Amino acid sequence: MQKRVKALMDILEPEEIDFMLRIAEKIEKANLNLPVLYAGSGGDVEHAVILGDKLIFVDSHLPETTLTEIRNNIDKIGGEILEEQRVGELGLGGRHIISFEFCNDLIELIYYAEDATKFIPHEIRRGCSVYFVKVPHPKEPKVGSLTSPESLSRALKLIALGGFYLERECPLCRVLRPEDLGFIKVASGYISALSVNYNAKGNLYKKIRNVENIYDLLKLDLKLSQEL
Repeated sequence: MQKRVKALMDILEPEEIDFMLRIAEKIEKANLNLPVLYAGSGGDVEHAVILGDKLIFVDSHLPETTLTEIRNNIDKIGGEILEEQRVGELGLGGRHIISFEFCNDLIELIYYAEDATKFIPHEIRRGCSVYFVKVPHPKEPKVGSLTSPESLSRALKLIALGGFYLERECPLCRVLRPEDLGFIKVASGYISALSVNYNAKGNLYKKIRNVENIYDLLKLDLKLSQEL
């Protein structure tokens, strides 16, 4: 994964390269060989390719526009699309699969035009290596918030032991400790995003144990933060 960061030096913002290298190093060492789930992905290929070889994008906003962004960004990073396949109808559980080559590696990107706060792709029902969220604010009124205890607890349970939660502006916790939720913070730094909160940091957490009552703990954490 570190070689991919180095190949993206002209694409990534200079301020985020060190953080991206640290993320790539942690993921390489974990070597989980599971899919990456990117909620509210848009067309952000350049960050996703650092995280794994099987990328699951879930974003209900303007599906065909999002697919065009994905294709354009694959080209932008120097990737080569090898094959595309549509299975079913987007927005009704269907998926669009793009296989492409980048840094001499074969990468599969599967895109679902679904509400990322509720939809669980069948590819990650056995777990994911990374759950990735940037700027989790809903783009459409009908879509919920990725920061809600319901959505976040569901996603965190899907992360395999030894896997990671990578976020910007979607905090794991505000008052409780990450350890209370079964995670430890292993890296922090700048990651670019389309956000008014320019200086917001990204955080990488590693899952060290399963916590059955994580939903209740997230609700408690939210309640405590609102009382501050």
